[in-house]
Amino acid sequence: MTDMVFLQHHEADVTVVAVRPWGLEVESREGTRGLIDNTKDPEWPSGDRSDIVGRELPVVVLDDRRDPVRLSALDVDLKVARRLRGVAER
Repeated sequence: MTDMVFLQHHEADVTVVAVRPWGLEVESREGTRGLIDNTKDPEWPSGDRSDIVGRELPVVVLDDRRDPVRLSALDVDLKVARRLRGVAER
């Protein structure tokens, strides 16, 4: 696969590349950037998040029209997206 395009309600694995005051900057294996807002990070607010840089996270696309794409790592959002896509629960 070349140039991963994040698609609305689809899932992906991303790597955290930076921690910002507003959320986590992430990148797909293909180099596409995205943002996980603090409210969509299951471990926020847990204090210093610098240890998360380099960690891989499963995410779902919440808004594929924004730049960077908005993502969520919350289980509830993953479940909603699966339901919207008609995918059975894992």
